[in-house]
Amino acid sequence: MHRLAATPGGWTPDTDGVIFVEQTPAPIVFLSAADTEIQTLSRAVTLLPQGFPAIRAANLLQLQQQLTIDTYAETVLAQAEVVVVRLLGGQSYWSYGVEVLQTIADRTPNLGGESGPKLILLPGDDRPDPDLISRSTVSLAIANRLWRYCCEGGIENFYQGLLFLGQQYFGRPERPAAPQPVANVGRYRWNASAGLTAVESGVGPGV
Repeated sequence: MHRLAATPGGWTPDTDGVIFVEQTPAPIVFLSAADTEIQTLSRAVTLLPQGFPAIRAANLLQLQQQLTIDTYAETVLAQAEVVVVRLLGGQSYWSYGVEVLQTIADRTPNLGGESGPKLILLPGDDRPDPDLISRSTVSLAIANRLWRYCCEGGIENFYQGLLFLGQQYFGRPERPAAPQPVANVGRYRWNASAGLTAVESGVGPGV
């Protein structure tokens, strides 16, 4: 069984003290400011095959203070093999965090052959951000495909996105399907006599 350790919620500047995100390390880490994405990821994780690498997720709103970011980077991010970050507002939204991640990702392999994680920086919406994506340490093709999974949204796309990461970086045998459009607008027709609801939905990008 696969389990996702996730930290939702947010931090406000008026909060006293420093917030620490307590998680154990995992091969894959997913960061987003959207609780809905973290919840969708959590559902997708339950569909993963036996032996798939463990995943951790955290809300970026919990990672706003520099000490919080430094501590989380040392205890979780530096131990990961792949780190995916969805940033709404570009690099400037979480500039210190991006700087820390780039330092970790650029780490020179030590005597044990361990190097920094693969870093995948993606826009938090469906608007291209070449500057942000270019800061990733993976190919543009890989980053763009993973971004499409996230933009289309839905449990199935997140599931296929995870399989894609497994295939690319962990030698998994699963063959992920291409990102599939998810309806973001639906028309509901209520049949009072039947007590049933019919749905007609259009196809388009959904997050």
